Amino acid sequence: MRNRLANVLAWAALLSLLFGVIPLASLAIGYQFEKIQTKPVFANRPCEDIQASGLVTNYDEATGKEFVFETFDPDKCRIAGSGTAIQWIRGKEVGFIYANLSKAQIYERLGYRTFFHDISNDRFEWTMLFASPWLPLVLLLYVTTGKFRILPWRKR
Repeated sequence: MRNRLANVLAWAALLSLLFGVIPLASLAIGYQFEKIQTKPVFANRPCEDIQASGLVTNYDEATGKEFVFETFDPDKCRIAGSGTAIQWIRGKEVGFIYANLSKAQIYERLGYRTFFHDISNDRFEWTMLFASPWLPLVLLLYVTTGKFRILPWRKR
């Protein structure tokens, strides 16, 4: 009877580890890496407004100079952008996208990843629910058998 209980505890602990602890750790690490990205700011502007303002410049506070990353191309704006362009700023980078894109497509085009931020709270809660019994199961297994069994098929 004791061996059966140890086997059930070991298999339950392994399932909790595989479907709870490891995914929860990867979600937490991925969320933190995603959080340190510089989020781009963008606005959809008509070609005439951008052309009236001239070149897109930005002011560098460290050197006290203005810098230009990308000049405005009115022909691309009228043809590819259908009269509008998306002006984006990320840190010290400035540029234009000459297409009508959704917010998610703009982020994807600029290399800003939002996978972990887009995961619902339900997913986090279910993953935590699967992860929560792992430590008590491993400790109970240690108390009943006197050894830690991470892999249930190994009896030693």
